[in-house]
Amino acid sequence: MDREESRRLEFKIPDLRKKELRSKLTSSEQRDLDKARAIKAEKYPNSTTEQYADKVRVMAIRNYTIIETTPKASFFQKLLKQENPTEYRLQFPNEKEDVAEFTFPYTLGLEIRQLMEDVGLGLDWPKMLPVDDGMCYTDPLEEDDKEWFESFPDPAWCASKLHEAKNLEQKAAAHSEDIVQVIQWIRTHWENGFNIYADIDPWEVDDL
Repeated sequence: MDREESRRLEFKIPDLRKKELRSKLTSSEQRDLDKARAIKAEKYPNSTTEQYADKVRVMAIRNYTIIETTPKASFFQKLLKQENPTEYRLQFPNEKEDVAEFTFPYTLGLEIRQLMEDVGLGLDWPKMLPVDDGMCYTDPLEEDDKEWFESFPDPAWCASKLHEAKNLEQKAAAHSEDIVQVIQWIRTHWENGFNIYADIDPWEVDDL
């Protein structure tokens, strides 16, 4: 494999990981991911088996507003006529009550995705659970980040889909108690008006 192809595959890992958590990869995408993981494993032999995404942090947020926080252009920006990108942040009236999180292994996330397909939510699950990488709700947001948060599905609709799923509780219990806990947490927060998204984290330096 030439260097250009190797670099292309490595850059595809984040997008493939995000998609994999929501729906099955195509056969060609799975081959690309397997090749990319092999490349990473060769470069970093002490890295985790999963590479790039070894855990999932599910964030639940509600009652937030998106405010513009663009800093004033500096003297040099004005002098050089440089663009001053618009910046936004999420603002909460009571962050302690309106933000919650749940972290679990990435492999468990794949099991949950498969379970959702088994109970008839294969087409809806990708809409129900937005996924990004390194998306922290406290970070400054660019325009596309703002639009991403604004596109979240209605929590009531998400909760209703779980209620409609056939034998979800029984099939979850047949898998593991961990899956039961995750689904209960997600269901409870949707029922209480939280928007939920999944954040997959890249490796930390200590993992290499």
